[in-house]
Amino acid sequence: MNTFSRSVLLGLALLVPAAGLGAAGAQRILPMLSAPATDAEKAALTRGRALVADFYAVKVEGLWKSFTPELQGGWGSLGSLRAYREAGVQAYGAERQVLREWTFTDGGVAYYVRSARFEEDPNTLWNVVVGFDAAGRVSVFGIMEDDEEVSGPSA
Repeated sequence: MNTFSRSVLLGLALLVPAAGLGAAGAQRILPMLSAPATDAEKAALTRGRALVADFYAVKVEGLWKSFTPELQGGWGSLGSLRAYREAGVQAYGAERQVLREWTFTDGGVAYYVRSARFEEDPNTLWNVVVGFDAAGRVSVFGIMEDDEEVSGPSA
């Protein structure tokens, strides 16, 4: 991941609500999606789900075309995005269980966040974040590890 992406995700860590609020070492299942509050959040939920599904299937062209020019510049190239995803598939496997999805708006950007566990790393919770600007372009995209360990029934 390049410096731009790390900076974006570090900034998102301040925006994305923490997945767990319990004591250190506590394990819990997170609640499922609450209803989006605005039309922009409804659109973020629908488009976010579709783009993430394609991303997980290593069909990254549509996601790339949805990126703002600034975000494309940060990732460098379609090939870089594809390589990032392919490396994720090799390291973590397929998505195993979605624990929570939610939307929120901050600074004119409607965010879709999906928290899930993966086959090869079932004890780590990962958040994929997709932010849509007012024109519906993806202005924020990244995946970050959540700092809470989560357990629950496996899918």
